[in-house]
Amino acid sequence: MEKPMTTKELFCKILDILKDKGRLPEILDYSLADGNPVPIRTYEFELRSNLNYGSNEGIYLDLWIEYFNKREKCQHGLGTFKTLYEDNKAMYRMAELLADFVMEERAYVNGNLDDFTWEGEDVYVLDDEGKRLPWGYSCGSMERALKRKDQMLEKYHQVVVRDNATRKEKRFQNQRKR
Repeated sequence: MEKPMTTKELFCKILDILKDKGRLPEILDYSLADGNPVPIRTYEFELRSNLNYGSNEGIYLDLWIEYFNKREKCQHGLGTFKTLYEDNKAMYRMAELLADFVMEERAYVNGNLDDFTWEGEDVYVLDDEGKRLPWGYSCGSMERALKRKDQMLEKYHQVVVRDNATRKEKRFQNQRKR
C-alpha cells in the first residue's frame, strides 16, 4: 500500500470477506462504516466491540479499535451492524457475526502486517542468498534502529533498516570476510 488503510477501509474489507464467505446473517438491516475514518498506522491495536440491545429497538453490534499513541489511549470507530430482531435467536446470530468479524479481521491484519506498519523503523537480516529471515526488530527511532543494526552486523552478513513511514530501505553489509 502507498498509504495507511483507514478504519473505514478495514471495516469494508472485512465486510467484503464476510459477504464472499456467506457469513453475513440474513437478519441484518444494515451495516455501516464509521463516518469519521482515520488512518491505521500500526498493527498494534485491539479490536473492541459492543453487542447489545438498542435503546428502543433491535440489536446493535458496534466495532472500534483501541491503541496507544505516545502513551495516550486512542479509540476510533470501525462500523456498526444492526438488526431489528430482538429475540434470543437473533442475539445468538449477531454474536456469531461478531465472532466471524473478529476472526476475519485478525487473519487479514496478520496476513498483511506491512499494510499496517507505518511507524518507526524495522531492522531485519538477509540470508546469504539475500532472502529476508522470518524475524526482525521494530524500533521507535532511527537512532535505536541503527544501534540494533550494528549489533546484528556482529553476527550476520547483511542487515536492512527500513523506515516504515517512507517505505525506504537501506542495506548494510558486514565488511569482514566470512
